[in-house]
Amino acid sequence: MCVSALKNKAISGVPLPLVPVLLLAPLWFVSLALPNLVYSGLSWYDTLHIVKWAVAAIPVGIAALAAGGRMVFYGRERVDLKIDLFGTLWLTLLAYVTVQAVWVDISSRVGFIHELLCFSAVWAFYVISWNSFPDRMIRPLLWLANINAAVNVVFAELQIRGLNGFTRLILPTPGNYIGNTGQQNMFGLWMAICVMSSIYLYIAYATTPSGKKRHPAVTVLNLLLMTINIWGLLNSTSRSAMLSLLVSLAFLGSITLRQFGKDYVKRLGHVGGLFALVFIMSLVTNQARMTEMVAKTADMVQNVETIGGRHGIWATSRSMFKAHPFSGVGIGQYKWHYLKAQQEAFRRYPEQIWQYTHWAHNEFLQWFCEGGLIGGLILVTMWGVWGVFLIKMLWRREHVAREVIWACSLVALVSFNALWTRPFHRIENILWLSLAFAVSNRAMISVLAPNKSFSIGNLARVCGALFCVAGLGGLYYLAGGMVGDRIMREALSSQNAVVQRNLLQRASERLMVREDALKQLGYHYMRHGVQTQDLSALDRGFSILWQHFQREPHSEELGFLIEWSQRFQNIPILETLVSYLKPGTYRLGIEPHTDDSGNVIDAVVLIPLRSSGRQMFDPNDIRDDENYEIYGD
Repeated sequence: MCVSALKNKAISGVPLPLVPVLLLAPLWFVSLALPNLVYSGLSWYDTLHIVKWAVAAIPVGIAALAAGGRMVFYGRERVDLKIDLFGTLWLTLLAYVTVQAVWVDISSRVGFIHELLCFSAVWAFYVISWNSFPDRMIRPLLWLANINAAVNVVFAELQIRGLNGFTRLILPTPGNYIGNTGQQNMFGLWMAICVMSSIYLYIAYATTPSGKKRHPAVTVLNLLLMTINIWGLLNSTSRSAMLSLLVSLAFLGSITLRQFGKDYVKRLGHVGGLFALVFIMSLVTNQARMTEMVAKTADMVQNVETIGGRHGIWATSRSMFKAHPFSGVGIGQYKWHYLKAQQEAFRRYPEQIWQYTHWAHNEFLQWFCEGGLIGGLILVTMWGVWGVFLIKMLWRREHVAREVIWACSLVALVSFNALWTRPFHRIENILWLSLAFAVSNRAMISVLAPNKSFSIGNLARVCGALFCVAGLGGLYYLAGGMVGDRIMREALSSQNAVVQRNLLQRASERLMVREDALKQLGYHYMRHGVQTQDLSALDRGFSILWQHFQREPHSEELGFLIEWSQRFQNIPILETLVSYLKPGTYRLGIEPHTDDSGNVIDAVVLIPLRSSGRQMFDPNDIRDDENYEIYGD
C-alpha cells in the first residue's frame, strides 16, 4: 500500500495495525520456519549459529522498525500499541535485568549486551505478534514448519550414514543425527514441536468451520509429514523431547475435550496407532538407534538420582544461586561463573565429578542464578499468570479460536522441555514460545480480563521512537557481528602472521565477536612465539589469554593456561587456575626440570593423583554437546 493511500486511510479514521499483515506474515514465516534449516558454513568463524541468528532476528528488527515508524508517523490517533498483563510483567523483567548491571559486577560485558538484545528482541516479537499477527496465519506457518522438520529428518538420515557430503546444504557432521539444528536435544525438541503441530492440525481441522470435511489429500499429506517427523523424534533418542511431547499432548487432549468434545479427541487414538506403527518400523529397520534409546531410557529409570547426568550441574547451579541469592550473577553470565561455583559445589558434594557446561540444563534454575531471587520470581509469576488464565478459560468454557489450543500445548511443551535442556537460549525455539504466548494470551487475558491490557496512549510516538532505536541498534549489532565473524574466518585462514594479527585486531573492534577475537589473538601470539622462539610474543599471548579467562573462564583455556603457567613458573596464576580443579585429584609439587639453556632446575608442577580414580579434568568434558560449530577448524 502506497504512502498516500495509508495517509488517506488514516485520515478516514480507520485504525491501522501495528505492522501490516502483508509485511508481517512473510517476516514471521522466515523468522520461525527457516532458521532450523540453515547453518553458517565454513566461510564463517561461527560455522553454525550466526546465520541462524541473522535469519531469525533480521525479520524481527524490520518489523520493529515498521511498527516504530508507524507509531511515530501516525501517533495514537491511528496506531494503538497495547500491552497485556503478561507483556507488562515481561517488560518489568527486561527492565530489571537491565538495571541489574548497576549493582552486579558483570564478568563479560559482551555476553551481557548480547543476551539483553536477544531478550529485548523476543519481547518485541511477543508484543508485535499480540497486536498484529492474525490467528489465520498460524495454519500455513505450521505447514512450513512441518516441511522444515521433515527435510531435517532426511538430512539427519544422511548424516548418520555419512552420506551428507554431496551437498553443502547439510551440516557436515557425519555420524550424528542432528540435521541442521546442530545439537541432538535441539533436534529432538524441533521434532516434538512439529509433531505436536501436525497432531493439532489433524484434530482441530478435521472439518472446516462450515462443517465440511477437508480434502483427503490435505489429511494424507499432513499424516505423511507427521510420520516422517515421528521417525525423526524417535531416532533422535532425546528423552526430554519425547517427554515434552507427551506433556503437550496431555494439554492438547484436555483442552480439546473441554472445548470441542469427544469426537475431536478420538482422533488422538489414530495418532497413537501411528506412533506405534512408526516405532515398530524403527525397531525392525534401525535396531542400533532404538537400542540406544531404550538404553538411555533404562538408565534414566535405574539411575534416577543422577537425573540423566544433570545432578552435578544442578548442584553447581544451586551453589551459584546461594552465593548470589539476591543480586544474581547477571544475564548471560551463568557460563562464566560455573567454574567458580563448582569450587563451592565440591565442598558440599565431594563425590561430584569435574565438568564444565554453558547451561544449567534447567532454564528456570539458570534464570534464578542470573536474575537472582527477584528476577526468578518475576519469571515464575509470568508463567503463573498464564496458568491462572488457562484454568479460568477451561473452567468457564470460553469460546476461543482453535489456534489457542495449539498455542497452549506449545507453551506446555517448551516449558517442560526447559526443565531439562535450554530452549530459551536458542532464538529459533524461543520465538516459537513467544508466539504461542501471544496467541494464547490474546485470547485468554483480553477476554477474561480486558482491563488487564492497557494502551500506551499519548506515549505512542515516544514508544515508536524507542522501537526504531532498538530495531536499528539490534540490526547494527548483528551486522557488525557478521562482518567481524567473516574477518575472523579470513584471519584464521591466513598463513601470514602479520595479516592474521591485523585481521584479528580489526575483528576485536566488533562488539559481538570482541571476546572471541581477543582469545584468538592470544592464541596467535602463542603460536607465533613458539615458532619463532620469541619470548615477548609468548608473554603477550599468555597475558591476553589470562585476561580473557578472567572475564570468560572456560575449560579449554583452563587447560592451556595451566600448561603454560607451569612453563613460565608463574606460581600465583598457577595456584589460581588449579583451584578450579577437583580437590583430591591433584597436588602441586616440585620436580626437576631442564630449562632452555640445558640447566636442571626445580620447578613447581601440577601432579595428578591417579589413585583418585578419575582425571582432575578434561578440557573437552563439556556437558553440553554442542561442539559442532568447530568442525571446520
